[in-house]
Amino acid sequence: MKYTPFEITESKQFFSIPIYQRLFEWDTDNIVTLLDDLYKEYEQSNGQGDYYIGMLTSTNQNELVDGQQRFTVLMLLGCILQDYDEEWKSFLLVENKPRLDFSSRPLDNSYLRTLIEHKEENAHSFKNLKMLNGRKQIKTFMEDPIRFPNSTQSSFASYIYHHLCFFISKLPDGYNPRDLNKYFERMNTSGKNLEQHEILKVKLLSNLDEDIDKYMLLWNKLSDVDTLLIRRRKDENPEGRKSRALKACISEIFSEELINGINTETHDNALSIDEIEMSVNAPKNERETNKDSRCSLNFPYLLLQVLYRKLGRKINCKINDFFKPNNLLSIFEEYLPFNGSNVNKEDIKDFMEMLVRARLALDICFIRPTEYGYSLDMNLNEDNESLKNLLMLQSMLYVSSSNYTNYRWFNWLMDEVERYGLPDVNLLYSSLKKKLDDEFPLPKYEALTYSGDNRYWFWRLDFYIWQHRKELFHKDSQEMTIVENYVFKRNRSIEHIAPQTPQSNSMMVWEDTPEDALLRDSFGNLVMISQGLNSALSNESYEVKTAHVQSYYNGAKSGSIESLKLLLVHQNYSKWDREAIKKHGENMYELLVKSFEKQE
Repeated sequence: MKYTPFEITESKQFFSIPIYQRLFEWDTDNIVTLLDDLYKEYEQSNGQGDYYIGMLTSTNQNELVDGQQRFTVLMLLGCILQDYDEEWKSFLLVENKPRLDFSSRPLDNSYLRTLIEHKEENAHSFKNLKMLNGRKQIKTFMEDPIRFPNSTQSSFASYIYHHLCFFISKLPDGYNPRDLNKYFERMNTSGKNLEQHEILKVKLLSNLDEDIDKYMLLWNKLSDVDTLLIRRRKDENPEGRKSRALKACISEIFSEELINGINTETHDNALSIDEIEMSVNAPKNERETNKDSRCSLNFPYLLLQVLYRKLGRKINCKINDFFKPNNLLSIFEEYLPFNGSNVNKEDIKDFMEMLVRARLALDICFIRPTEYGYSLDMNLNEDNESLKNLLMLQSMLYVSSSNYTNYRWFNWLMDEVERYGLPDVNLLYSSLKKKLDDEFPLPKYEALTYSGDNRYWFWRLDFYIWQHRKELFHKDSQEMTIVENYVFKRNRSIEHIAPQTPQSNSMMVWEDTPEDALLRDSFGNLVMISQGLNSALSNESYEVKTAHVQSYYNGAKSGSIESLKLLLVHQNYSKWDREAIKKHGENMYELLVKSFEKQE
């Protein structure tokens, strides 16, 4: 049945978000798109056309099984539109309570009310950043004088109140909110983009009986991998807090109120995830989520990583078949059953305990890709050279891995976390470096050719060059400045410095001999860059490529240079001939050999 905000108000309907639902996730792009579409329909229909936003599915207890995101946005719209059309005031509150209630998320309830009452600028211990940013975007939209000349916002606000339409359906009597399997499966096959991990959450945790609410809430928190769990306060060192969290068991996590919503109150001295300030690398506005930073593993891969560790890395299938998010439900059904007589509640709780530690470790000990590079927050000293070494080593591993192959170094780091809790930076670096050396022995120089799959060795070489930059580049040179700002990227295109098919004006021309063929495709004549740059350089001469590198010196190019190996070439060789190729190749291979030496 169709309902507008006006009809929802008149019928006195209200809704709650059950505990098993995900957190509010709409970003500003989603909201801008909705507002633009609404305004377009408003203009084209002269304020008379209906705009259909989608379906709400609820139980007879008014729990929203589907439609939380859209209805939350409707509440945020009302928070702003009430200033232009007072009808919205009666929509927002029912018997002096918000029309939308977040079950077991009292902080979200409290914060939504501050938005309704325009008290959001007051000091408040908790802010839902998604809600706050959504409200700000709506406010900015409505205050645009070009879009709304002569104070015409009230007409638009009234249009939304009477013409934005939901279809609302009710699940049948006897529906059990703790047994959503059939409904979820129907949703999934009907074209709705329901994630497998959301289905898994309900299937797996529904077995935990009286503890289900706590674990559902915990799962929701852990699944938001792009928001740091632990933030430090201004007046304290967070290392002790991180160490305790990594060593805590599930019962301690709940009892210490680590999870938002377990208790209705928060205190300044409580061990509360939402009260701990973000990492040292956070923006100055202290927002909870840095939109430019993301977790190095998405949540489905994290679930599989933890299951892999729980199984002692012993599985009955090929590893690349195990680490496939599309197989998430079937993998868990086989190795951690959630249906039938094989269900083991203690195994599920043990898995959740491991998941908490892994999720904390991702925040604390693993790099986080950002718009401009990578961040790592193991201690407070951003200039710490040991921390930089660990960050760059992980960056190298990150770009040289896929989500599938990340299982290797994820497990290496988790071994140290489980052994030491919050490990020492130098200890973690040394352990990771040793395992990397053991896993990837250096092949002979002759094997590092154009025809081989040798991309890892270009990244490894760039890491060593960065690490020993003070020895390899002239002090205070332009090259040194570029190296200091180097950022690893997932470049995978192999470029010949002296092109395979030189242009007629090239000073380097290959002879049709086996010796020249080997030299042309040798490691000395190769660099790894992006596909775009490779296409741009094409068969250009060494002199043209030199000019490209020099453009980073004079500021014509911004960002990070794509290859430190290439930078060394252009620093050390004024011309690129056979002798230079041989010498450079030998020197670079010697650096790779040295990269295996234990560093003091």
